Amino acid sequence: MRSAALILLSVLSAGTASAQTYAPGQPYVGDPMADRLRFRMETQRLQSEQQAAYARQQQLNARLTEAEIRAQRQPEPYIPLVDVPPSPDARRQAREAATARREAVSSGVGQIDDWLARSPR
Repeated sequence: MRSAALILLSVLSAGTASAQTYAPGQPYVGDPMADRLRFRMETQRLQSEQQAAYARQQQLNARLTEAEIRAQRQPEPYIPLVDVPPSPDARRQAREAATARREAVSSGVGQIDDWLARSPR
C-alpha cells in the first residue's frame, strides 16, 4: 500500500512539473493568432533565404560573364619603345617651325630692347 501511494505521488508530481506554464509576452501554444504569426515569420524567413540565394547566383553569373568578356577581348597591340628617327621631311619642317617661333619672339622683344638701350636723360 505504501508503494502504491509513492507511485501515485510520483506520477502526480511529475505531471504537474511537466505541464507548460504561460510566460508573459509569449503566445499560448494553441492560439490561432500565434500560429498565423509563426507561419508568416517562417514564410518571410524562407523568402529571405531564397532572395539571398538568388543574389549569390546573380553575383556568380556577373563574375562569369565578366571573365568571359575579358577572355574574348583582343590583346593590346605591341608598340615597341624604340625611338624611330624622323624622316628628312619631318626634320626640315621642325627646323622651319623653330625658325618661325624664334622670329616671332625676337620681333616682339626688339621694341623692349630698344627702349632699354636708349640713352639716359
